[in-house]
Amino acid sequence: DFKKNAIFHGPRFDVYAEDDQGIIYDFEMQNEDQHDLAERISIYQGNLSRQALYAGQPFKKRKRTVVFFICDHDSYGLGWPSYTLKVEIIGCSNFSVDNKETNVIVNLKTDVSQLTQAQREMVAYFNDGTVSGAFSQKLAAAVVAVKADAIRGGIYMTIEEYAALKSAYAREQALKEGLEQGQEAGKESE
Repeated sequence: DFKKNAIFHGPRFDVYAEDDQGIIYDFEMQNEDQHDLAERISIYQGNLSRQALYAGQPFKKRKRTVVFFICDHDSYGLGWPSYTLKVEIIGCSNFSVDNKETNVIVNLKTDVSQLTQAQREMVAYFNDGTVSGAFSQKLAAAVVAVKADAIRGGIYMTIEEYAALKSAYAREQALKEGLEQGQEAGKESE
């Protein structure tokens, strides 16, 4: 049976946090554009959703979950500093549905001239590690604390998992290139 023997993909959170209002956050760094961000967000959001409601609780008690993907590329090419995705009713785009899930994609390659001071500090910190003010000092301290926490070590991607993921992307790219080459050779032989 496929489902009994398959190994399914699950997320490893880069930074997982819950605030004093019960909102659950996941912050992910995305260094390469693999053109699968929507699917990644779905998987991470699904994992957070499992932690947002206890068994037996009414659905209205679901905690809000927020996934941030901090990308060193502009996923949508619009030049915006961030993109917030929402659920909407098809044919009624001015009406959004609040399912208590928020997904934000941060573009680290944005023009920082229109950003707030804290946003500029965040972009600089994630781009090159620059700590230039109160916000980035707090951010740097939080990153150090998370990295030093041995309990959280189990939620980070292992080198083996990283290698398997990179291998899967390489296979996919090779298959795509092989298909394109085959199609090109077929056109030439006609």
